Amino acid sequence: MRQLLIALVIAALALLSGCKHREAVHARVDGALAPLLPGDTVAIACLRLDRLKGTQFYANYVAGKQIKLLEEFAGKTGLDPRENIWELVFSTNGRTSYVFIRGKFGGEFGFEPDFKAPGLVRSDYKGHYLIYIGDSGVVYMNSGAAVAGRVDDLKHLVDGFDNPNRTSPQAILDLVDTLPGASHFWAASTAPGSLIGLAGPPGSSAGLAGNLARMGRRITHATLWGNLSQGLEIHVSATVGSDSEAVEMRDVLRAGVQMGRLSAENSQPEMLKLYDGVNAFSEGRAVRVEIREPPELLDSLMAGLGQIGTSAIK
Repeated sequence: MRQLLIALVIAALALLSGCKHREAVHARVDGALAPLLPGDTVAIACLRLDRLKGTQFYANYVAGKQIKLLEEFAGKTGLDPRENIWELVFSTNGRTSYVFIRGKFGGEFGFEPDFKAPGLVRSDYKGHYLIYIGDSGVVYMNSGAAVAGRVDDLKHLVDGFDNPNRTSPQAILDLVDTLPGASHFWAASTAPGSLIGLAGPPGSSAGLAGNLARMGRRITHATLWGNLSQGLEIHVSATVGSDSEAVEMRDVLRAGVQMGRLSAENSQPEMLKLYDGVNAFSEGRAVRVEIREPPELLDSLMAGLGQIGTSAIK
């Protein structure tokens, strides 16, 4: 009997050990953040900083403080992406945007950071710790979960929890569930057409960008996921209203890549390899774009993004 018990314990420990290291099959919003998402959310995007650790990208750009958006975020929230944050989730309904934050806040789990900045105001709103500078701030919801955005929007979000009819954006959460669990970043939208403003008003025309914008308004839902382990890998999928619309969008995307190649030949020949890694396909009502870029092109790509700063927290 004793040997049987020992064998069972060893088997159980081996099973638990195997489960501990198993990667999630599907992407998901962290369980502490999902209940906070507004019910009218039409688009969400996620950056998994915890999964990026160990990659060369993380060492060069995150640990190396080369991403302006993350550095501005740290300066405005007091949360260091290298120490405090595991996951960032951006959400929008097309008008109001939030950044949901999951991580380890302060010296002990669940404690807010001792953040000091000129003009910083600390307050309490309905039992939640709220800090802000000007009209932008962060509200701490529970252990290791916070939300950043405009102060009025944050208060509106907290007010919503008192509504017994508050709903969850289940459709978009289900869409996220179709993406690979090992993704370093992902995005999903159940109404991408409502977010497109490349060409201004729907009736305007502005060349390739205008064509993409007009076709983009026909997309019923879209997803994106990517990996940074070996250079840059991105997969985009969109569903439109008909097979012919999918073919049209695929052809416009391919034309855009070709125009980029022609432009690069004259001005930036070193960037020609960038366009070699972009491909567009269609199958039925679905349009897919696959991007695979080698590590040596990441510096050029990141340089182009270097001037992008935060917009959800002004």
